[in-house]
Amino acid sequence: MVTSERLSEVVASVLPKAVDLRHLLHRHPEPAYKEHQTTALIAAALTENGIGYRDRKPATGLWLDLGESPSVAFRADIDALPILEPVGNVPRSQNPGWMHACGHDAHAAIAFGIALALREISPGAAARFIFQPAEEASPGGAEQLVAEGLMQGVKAILAFHVDPSAATGIVGVRVGPITASADKFTITMEGPGGHTARPHKTVDLIAEASRLVYELPNAMRRTVDARSPLTVAFGSIHGGTSGNVIPARIELEGTARTLDPGLWEVLPGLMDKAISSIVTGSGATYELGYNQAIRPVINDSAVVETAVAGISDVLGERALEPTNASMGGEDFSSYLAEVPGALLRLGTSGSGHDLHSPGFTLDEATIGVGIKAGVGAILSMLDRL
Repeated sequence: MVTSERLSEVVASVLPKAVDLRHLLHRHPEPAYKEHQTTALIAAALTENGIGYRDRKPATGLWLDLGESPSVAFRADIDALPILEPVGNVPRSQNPGWMHACGHDAHAAIAFGIALALREISPGAAARFIFQPAEEASPGGAEQLVAEGLMQGVKAILAFHVDPSAATGIVGVRVGPITASADKFTITMEGPGGHTARPHKTVDLIAEASRLVYELPNAMRRTVDARSPLTVAFGSIHGGTSGNVIPARIELEGTARTLDPGLWEVLPGLMDKAISSIVTGSGATYELGYNQAIRPVINDSAVVETAVAGISDVLGERALEPTNASMGGEDFSSYLAEVPGALLRLGTSGSGHDLHSPGFTLDEATIGVGIKAGVGAILSMLDRL
């Protein structure tokens, strides 16, 4: 195992390059599946430092192997969010309406820094680095990369995600569920339509849709074990064209999320049954469209234990803290359907704003912490798994 002194020396030499890459990526954020410049910037940084890679042209994203027959993989996501970044941020997006407000620019910079440091410390380390597109999409890019065979021969996979709720320097750790499934659903309700002066002669679809919005989350909760976290929430309702016309069609969209893999498997059927019980007898009809895209991320206990041992060696035990599960989704779960792995969190306090907020900013000291933690975790995983 590398000494903390040696690792600090190597990280100090690669950190400016990683920070420079983060600045470039932050200034040029791109949507899911369209990260062409992002991919090119990462490729150029790797080439400048003598690291070969394999791209996915014409698709976005790339990956690289250090050593032969990699047995441990590290995933970094690279897409941005449709958010207008506030004036005054440094660096600031030069692509108006898009922003790295989830820290994916930092994840990519950290992965780049880990690869540089690991090559210096352990040139033959059998590690694969995946710069994945479209984590924010559904279905996400992870599903494509798994289908392309990137998990073949890999024994375990690791990823980091920045966490503004934790102090910089802290690595958040959890065994078991750490992020929830993120299923999208659409409910289309239809009725005969009519005049708002005579709602008794038709189906008041606005009223029935309102009742569904209110009753469905509670109905779903009553069908599952109270010990299984579940959220059902609506984010979009479209229907009607005039204040004096009862519409004949309304479309509602939302998400259903759970940390329970068993519950995730049966959610579509449970939702259909719950909707039917609410709508039946109203005179309205409905159609449920359910996209069961992203399953929960379940951290493997052996991978967590092994990664934690390596991180403790290089950062000390005080850098490690338990972290809570989140009802947010993460397509890292697609890799975990193939091999065991773990998603760990990197504290990046300072801005006072959550992820996906235009006010989110990164404490760049997080990048150095992430590089050290990643090297320690990967070396430990290569040695013990």
